[in-house]
This record gives sequence, structure tokens and C-alpha cells, in this order.
Amino acid sequence: MLVKSVFMELRSRLRSCNVYITTNVDFKKDCNLKISIQSNCIVLNYYDNDLKRYDSLSSIESLSDYSEEESDVTCVIPIQEFCFIIPNSMSCLKIEKNTVSFRILTEPKNGGNFYSEIISTSSISKEIKVDKLEVNFNAKEDMKIVCGNCSNVLSHGSLKFDRILELPTANLDMSEWFCHGHSHGSSTSHDDVLKPNNLDFLYRLTFFVVNNTILSEKANKFNSKRTIYHCNRCLAWLGVKNKDTVKFYNNDVKIHHNSNIKHIFTHKKPTQDVTIDDFIYTVESLTREFNLGLQYTMMCKIVLECTMSASTKQYLLIWVMDKELQVLRNDENSIKPDRVMLKSSFLTKILYKIELELNDEVETWLADPSAVSTDISKSMFSHGLNHLEQMSLKVPESFRYTNGYTVSYLKA
Repeated sequence: MLVKSVFMELRSRLRSCNVYITTNVDFKKDCNLKISIQSNCIVLNYYDNDLKRYDSLSSIESLSDYSEEESDVTCVIPIQEFCFIIPNSMSCLKIEKNTVSFRILTEPKNGGNFYSEIISTSSISKEIKVDKLEVNFNAKEDMKIVCGNCSNVLSHGSLKFDRILELPTANLDMSEWFCHGHSHGSSTSHDDVLKPNNLDFLYRLTFFVVNNTILSEKANKFNSKRTIYHCNRCLAWLGVKNKDTVKFYNNDVKIHHNSNIKHIFTHKKPTQDVTIDDFIYTVESLTREFNLGLQYTMMCKIVLECTMSASTKQYLLIWVMDKELQVLRNDENSIKPDRVMLKSSFLTKILYKIELELNDEVETWLADPSAVSTDISKSMFSHGLNHLEQMSLKVPESFRYTNGYTVSYLKA
């Protein structure tokens, strides 16, 4: 089988398509390949080394002396279902190891041509679709907060929250949002205002904030001199403490409710890893919040901060390049040696970089009005970073890095 996988980034409005093809051929040794760009498909013809074409450039002209009938292996990639290609429009051809990448120009599928087309206003801007989280309990219901690792009870016995309130984005003036009293003098800082009453459950994204008076005396005493709130039994990282409040994260703590132990929040379309679900939901929600207002033309920058210890923070810088990029990939359910069928999906393309301390670049991002930031848990930081590393493998290594950032996708 010649083609191992196909990955295409189709940008309909730009009328271009970046093509990444992974093959089972080592092109350092064998470079006898002909790529034919046709209006409805891409055809790859591989020729045996006996042809003695070691100087082949592997372009459409490279083996023009040989016909398709002479090729040892032929593979067709139909694309007419998604767009039409302008023949002979291949550019930026690059071959490295077993990968082939290039760019082609496309024609609109619904009429017009490359130079003129009527675009409907409904397709100009697409809002990020974010599924709303479901809180797994109601006010006035008995529950206990437990450690997600060892099920150690963290709350002061059973408790009933009077109110369950969703916090607004941190970009708002929170002093104008709370309806309950907060006698903190003239201070209007975020930390002072964000103080729930004893039985208030305040949540945002995938974390929630509670008053530490509802937590067990053992857990509070164990964490009395700590900035990071740990489980007093297994020492697991659970959240961040700030004065009289504790911020817990969905993936690190659970609740004992109706004789079941479960996470605080449930995703509409969960996967097997709730930590990665929380990570993706956080990035998607921040991207959507950024797009509220008059910032549709700007690319969103996100700073995810993780408090590792009392004096150490790490930062994950995420630059959202394409919020809804159409991607064509080979359909694994219909693999044939001579034909690769494609399926379409929409992904978020990003650039990311990890910073292990607060340096000049992080400070620049935090001060940038086009950047949004939030805290995430230690497990979300590590699992999310591993997830982005896995997603980046979809791009050939030679295209995976740019200006110190790694190219990746939020989810596949």
C-alpha cells in the first residue's frame, strides 16, 4: 500500500488546500514519484527503482516521460465531494522521509471561480459551538465533596448548598455582579469580591469556589500553611487556596451524591478522559468569550496558568489560528490500496508553547488586550499538554514548528 494517511486543511474562502500525505515509502532511498493534480482528484504514481530516475524531483513534471500504465503502484485520492481543484496548481512541494506535502488551489463548489464568487453573509463568521456543562446536583440536596484520587471526604460531613451560581467571565467588574453583601472596605480586587457565603457554590469553566468553612477540620488544618490545597490522606493536588476560599477543579475532586461518587460536572459528549474533556472545554469557552463583542477579526490568545507550588507557576501559551478549520482525512473504515476515501470535520488549529516561569514573553501575553487567561489544575496542565503533543503528530515534522511554537489541533 502506497499511501498510509492523508491530512488536508481546506480553506474554502482562501480557495486553497494544504495537503499532507504520509506514505510507506522512504523517499531518501526511492524518489520515483509522480503527483498528478486533476480537477476532481489527486493521483500518485510510484515507479520502481529499475527506471534509474534517482534525480527525480517528485513533482508533476518529474516523471513526465513515463505513463501511468508503467507505474508499479497507483493511488487515487478523490476530492470532488468537498471541492474542485485547479489543475496544475500545486506549489510549495516538500518531500521528507516518507511524507509529501504541497499546496493546491481550489474552485468554489457552489459556482463562481477562483477570481470571483458571491459569498453569503451567513458564512462570514461562525461562532464557536461549546456544549454547556451540566451540574450533577441541585441546591438543597445532600452531598459530600471527596478527593477524586482516594475518595477521602473533604467536606465537613454532608452539606446542602443554598445557591448554585455560575460566575461570569473574569473580564467583567465582578463587584457589580454579586447580590450578597461583601464588607471588604474599599477593596474591589478579584480575590476579595470572589468570596462565597458559607453555603454558596460558585462555578466557572471547570472549577468551583467554596468557603473553607464547609470543609473538614482535618483537611483545613493540613492545608493551613499551604497555597496549594492537597488531600490530607493521599496528598493529591486538588486546588488552590485563597484566604477563606478554596478553588477546586472538576477533574481532581468528586461528590458523593445519591449513593454514587461522580464528578461535579458532566460533559455533553464525554470521552474516556475527563481531564482532557475539561481542558478542551476550557480552551473552547475562552475562545468563545474572546469572540463576544467586536473582536471577530482578531486571533485569540489564551494563557493557561498552573500553580505548581507556593512560589512556582507554569504557563501554557495558546494562539488560536483557525477556530473552525475544515479538515479532510482518510476514512479508516474504507481503506483500499489504490483509492483513499476522505471524510470531513471541523477542527480548531492552534500554536502553543510551554513556559516554566513568568518571563518577558508571558508578561507580554498577559498584558495583551487580545489575550484571555485562567487558572487550570496541575493534571489539566500535564494531560492537556500531552494531548496537544499527540494532536501535533498529524502534521509532518518539518511543518510542526514555527517561531518557537508547535502547530497542533484542539481535538480530532
